[in-house]
Amino acid sequence: MPKKVDDNKKNMEICKKFCGPCPTFKPNKLNEVEPHMLFCARGASVKPKKEIKESGCNCFNCGVFKNYDLKGGYFCIYGKEGKK
Repeated sequence: MPKKVDDNKKNMEICKKFCGPCPTFKPNKLNEVEPHMLFCARGASVKPKKEIKESGCNCFNCGVFKNYDLKGGYFCIYGKEGKK
């Protein structure tokens, strides 16, 4: 069962390595709107879903994803629960 992701510096450093080059994150400029990254802890981007094009997800290889037994993906769009 997925665990609640801690919003801390360690997880942010891990997240940067995966969100930075993410094919959905970068082209949609999700770093320019809240919560900027670590979406699995903070929730979905405030950018409207209809304005975000799904182009691939790096979450599945992320250490945070693995450490917290997360499911789904595309946390930037779908929030803490991820894409179902």
